[in-house]
Amino acid sequence: MSGVIHRKDLDRVMGWLAQILGVGPGLGDVRFLVEDASEYHDWLKYLGVKNDHIHTTVVAAEDALTADRNDVLCVTPGDYAVTSAIAWDKDQTHIVGLGGPNQRQQPSTLTNGGTRIKCITTAVEEVIAVTGNYVQFHRTGFMNNAANTGNKYDVLVQCRNFYAELCAFRGGNNTTQNQNASAGIPLGIGAGYAARFKRCQIGQSGNVTRTTGPGFVKFVAGGHGGIDWEDCIFEMRSETSGANPSGFLVEQTSLDRVMWFKRCLFYNFSENWGALPDYLFNIDQTTTFDILLTQCAMAGFDIVSDNAHVKTIDPAPNSAGCESVAVATS
Repeated sequence: MSGVIHRKDLDRVMGWLAQILGVGPGLGDVRFLVEDASEYHDWLKYLGVKNDHIHTTVVAAEDALTADRNDVLCVTPGDYAVTSAIAWDKDQTHIVGLGGPNQRQQPSTLTNGGTRIKCITTAVEEVIAVTGNYVQFHRTGFMNNAANTGNKYDVLVQCRNFYAELCAFRGGNNTTQNQNASAGIPLGIGAGYAARFKRCQIGQSGNVTRTTGPGFVKFVAGGHGGIDWEDCIFEMRSETSGANPSGFLVEQTSLDRVMWFKRCLFYNFSENWGALPDYLFNIDQTTTFDILLTQCAMAGFDIVSDNAHVKTIDPAPNSAGCESVAVATS
């Protein structure tokens, strides 16, 4: 194999990363995650990447990043299993998947070309807990799927200004999880501010049937304000009527100010049009927040919300717009 260092190829990668991340001069160190014995290892070395910048475990790769420098972990296509929760605690460090922009489908056996970080064998509360501020995740799938009620979330966001684009959060596909109100949930949102999700997939309608708990997101007590979701697809599977399960669960003191959904789809698959969950939004909190829906669509739930804090800016059959949708609108 040639020993020539193709600097122009690395420069091209650096320019592409800067464009994806929205940063100008000052892009930090770039590290790579590859599967053991992957062809990507030799190819990266051929391109001139130092061996100590190529990692085979998520924990080693995250440990190698430096906070506040716009360091990037580039994840080559593969299925990366973790056996303990990854604490992503370094401000302004990022994940960029190299498998392409469409990571929506997250099958149990990942198709070649997919890029995913997962847990499937051990009791891990979340695959990644994000506590570093201004962290970005791009073009990567996540799955926390094990027969244990302690496997709660794919990703838990507990930081300021988190950003995810073109990511897929599958959630649990195990009956033990999806029969527990606190397990198998694609996303947990904890204390922080201004999380933003764009063109992401949250949940999957091909999962086993959920009988309790939220199938999309749990907003955990602690307070997170200013969240917005743009062009996201939310999917789950449930045939249980009643207030629990739901799409979203809002615990007391978990939201602050406003949360905005723009052009999002909320879908629950009920086989043979069986019983539907009562609410898309199951809300326990009573004060200091509003949820606004703009150009959104819902199917597979009886009612949008059990709480008047959920509002639509678009005229609905029962509303002149910018009013409560805590009544059936489908």
